[in-house]
Amino acid sequence: MKNISQFMFGKMRYVAGSFCELRPIELITQGRSECCGNLRSFRGLIADLFKTGCSRLVYDMLWFYGWKANNMILSLVLAATSLPAEPLIPFDTLARGPSISAVAVSPDGARVATIEMNDGRSSIYEGELGGTRRLLYRNPARSIDNVRWSADGRWLFFLQDSGGDEGYHLFRLDRANPGEAADVTPFAGVVVELVSTPRGYAGPILVAINRRDPQFSDVFSVDLTDGQVTEVFRNDAQYTEFFADAQGRIRAAGRIVADGSLELWGRADGTSSLRRLYTAPANERFKALAMHADWRSIIVKSNRQSNFERAMLISLADGSQRPLRNGSCGRYDVDGVLQDQNGPLAVVCTRLAGELDPLRRSFGRDVRAVRPLVGAGSLSFESQSADGATTIFYSDASNRPGRFLIVRSGVASVFAETRPELASYRFAPSEPFRIRARDGMQLLGYVTRPLGQRVAGPAIVAVHGGPWTRDAGSFERETQFYANRGYTVIQVNFRGSTGLGKQLFEGGIGEFGGRMSDDVDDAVRYAVRQGWADADRVCIMGGSYGGFAALTGISRAGGFNYRCAVAYAGPADLATLVQAFPPSWQPFLPRSWYRFVGRPDQPDDVERMRARSPLTHVGNMRAPLLIFQGANDPRVRQDQSDRIVCSLRSRGVDVDYLLANNEGHSFANEETSLAITRATEEFFGRHLGGRVGDGTTQTANDALRTFRAAGRNITC
Repeated sequence: MKNISQFMFGKMRYVAGSFCELRPIELITQGRSECCGNLRSFRGLIADLFKTGCSRLVYDMLWFYGWKANNMILSLVLAATSLPAEPLIPFDTLARGPSISAVAVSPDGARVATIEMNDGRSSIYEGELGGTRRLLYRNPARSIDNVRWSADGRWLFFLQDSGGDEGYHLFRLDRANPGEAADVTPFAGVVVELVSTPRGYAGPILVAINRRDPQFSDVFSVDLTDGQVTEVFRNDAQYTEFFADAQGRIRAAGRIVADGSLELWGRADGTSSLRRLYTAPANERFKALAMHADWRSIIVKSNRQSNFERAMLISLADGSQRPLRNGSCGRYDVDGVLQDQNGPLAVVCTRLAGELDPLRRSFGRDVRAVRPLVGAGSLSFESQSADGATTIFYSDASNRPGRFLIVRSGVASVFAETRPELASYRFAPSEPFRIRARDGMQLLGYVTRPLGQRVAGPAIVAVHGGPWTRDAGSFERETQFYANRGYTVIQVNFRGSTGLGKQLFEGGIGEFGGRMSDDVDDAVRYAVRQGWADADRVCIMGGSYGGFAALTGISRAGGFNYRCAVAYAGPADLATLVQAFPPSWQPFLPRSWYRFVGRPDQPDDVERMRARSPLTHVGNMRAPLLIFQGANDPRVRQDQSDRIVCSLRSRGVDVDYLLANNEGHSFANEETSLAITRATEEFFGRHLGGRVGDGTTQTANDALRTFRAAGRNITC
């Protein structure tokens, strides 16, 4: 806002610029009586300024007069600067997940499979495109989050674990037999992963299974017609990923060696031996994405000789590299590259929000066709028919629930709204902000303020998990739930986050519990200075790494003084965390956890990890704490939460422990999500004073009682 205010010592002159559409106002003041002698007119002025969009003047006036005004006058100003609160969205309406969460078009473009909610479980539906969809399969024990078509369109298949243990198996669905799912990889103690196959591949499903060696997988073909599982590639070289061609032959593979380097191996044909094509040292962000449709190269992304990851092609014949034309996201990392059987379609970027940068005119026409339905929101690719005539996109915005969009022969329309029950409600936008941390590192964050709030209020800093991921501008149910309850939600991409360049990513090395947490604290202090948050009413919450950050936030000395904390599956002891990772994770650790956190077999590393672990500093914990834990979590095992809870209980510190015996690291079932949301709503209401809805669901209440009872009954 230009020329909106001018300050002079001893007197104040306001000039409202044309941007505010307010006639010029000039107030000449000489002291307290002249400033605030007429309380009614002073309050009216404040209200008028807000009505005309000149809220900045109000903040300037508060700054100028705050040291002079008595409490009564200040309260009048604050009352005038608060607009009526948005209606409280009913718990049952806002706390539930989407009614539809995935869409897959059949290869011929005639049919569609979807993931839709059915009686508390995300289930698979199927039907004609544009027609009525029927329930094909519902697992009463656990929600399903993925579905794909076989190349011939006869079968559907999906991966699912048991109770969150991440021991995934491959299941087959026959459209002719609804309600039946066949486990075609019925092997005990294995993890099944899909092998990258190109568009147009028509052979058996290719999967990697760690049946022979718990750390390293071999490649198998699975015939969905008769269920036959056949080994097609014996992994004697400790590869961790595989890429097949249109004939189902493994043409490239990657592996991680002891020093954290990643080696890409490949072959120019399907019969010769694999040979090393490229070595990415530990300090190079590198990921192989897919075989190029020309079968002569593989598409990868790398930040070699750059601060940002860009797409490039590596020759399968000699390992030579060249950039993919227009394969950059500018000052952001490339997320991925979409392609069909004719080659690359688009570069996938997440700038402030998700975007698609077309590489081919035909795909660009589809993107332009959906643009009026996207507006300022994000756009991502969901599915496409084999001939490219039918494409499904997904779009949302920070203040708009998601929708699936369909383009058929160049004509765009809305396929489905993910949250139609929310159409009548307004949501708060998440505004990006950039700050410099205390050591100068530039950080990108987002703030979501309750609609109508114009003064500092209670706030929640929500720390993302990973930590090797990032926050972006998208519709987040949890963020909107807390904003509707009256909380400002602060999110920041602290060092170690991905997508924002090498400097930020590598800034997280050795900084678990250190500068990574400093960044979170710095974002909160910035929010306080901006008038977004009340410094005395800020809580910290997060899941996985975010749970670790929450525990760290209330236990480390010298940090921000958080009022309370919520930790979902939060590690408490870094050394035992890394020691207990499952066997299938071991090959990846030299490039991730060993590099960023430390090796549990190195005494110096163990000492540093313990110094940065919340369990070591549990004696500093005084703030109320709410902990969620899945009993089947293979990543952050239950003992991580149990040990924190037992220590706090022995000292009489307020801790509420919810233990879900049917969940793992991610909470899949609706009743779990409802119980967690209800518990946090009540918890923040007690400690931050926000709004709490009167009603909830019986499902949420029953699950909450069960989880709380399990948490009370742990053995300390």
